[in-house]
Amino acid sequence: MQCRLIVQECICNEIVPLWTEHRLTLLTNKREEHIHSNTGRLLRLMLENNSLIYIGEKGWEKKIEEEIARSEYTPVIFFPVTPSSDGQGIVKEKGKPLNIIVLDTNWSSARRWLYKLGSMNVNKIGLRTVPPSKYYLRKQSKIGNLCTFQSVTSLLEELDTLSSGAPTSHMNRLFDLWVKSMAKERGLTFP
Repeated sequence: MQCRLIVQECICNEIVPLWTEHRLTLLTNKREEHIHSNTGRLLRLMLENNSLIYIGEKGWEKKIEEEIARSEYTPVIFFPVTPSSDGQGIVKEKGKPLNIIVLDTNWSSARRWLYKLGSMNVNKIGLRTVPPSKYYLRKQSKIGNLCTFQSVTSLLEELDTLSSGAPTSHMNRLFDLWVKSMAKERGLTFP
């Protein structure tokens, strides 16, 4: 069971991986990967064009450099706050899809990693509009802090990657089911 939900709530049969023109490169660590409620793992199940790099694992810097060097994509570092650069503008300017490097960890770790990656000559992008969080499993340190799944699907919607919104709607519906099931397992109630 890849979704890690109890058998009665499993959504694995409903997950149909989607291809997007933009590539997703998730940077995470082994500890985060084993957290039951990690949304980056769920996102990787739903999107085909992705890669995973474990920060701290031997050779991880070289793997990031290889992702940045891919000639068919324009590399960007995505941090879902008010953008310093607009993703859609970069796509138009460069004429090719993005390789979206996403920090799949908690917000404080993501800020540290972003600082470490700051020396790379890569544009940083964010969301034009940050929606309210639908992720009630972990305490949000402040309003606008989104989980990896919701951040990436919001960015793909902004980039108009998934035509007519239907695939994103399906992904978000499954995400809502996943969050509600995890919350039920933990005895949490929704606000």
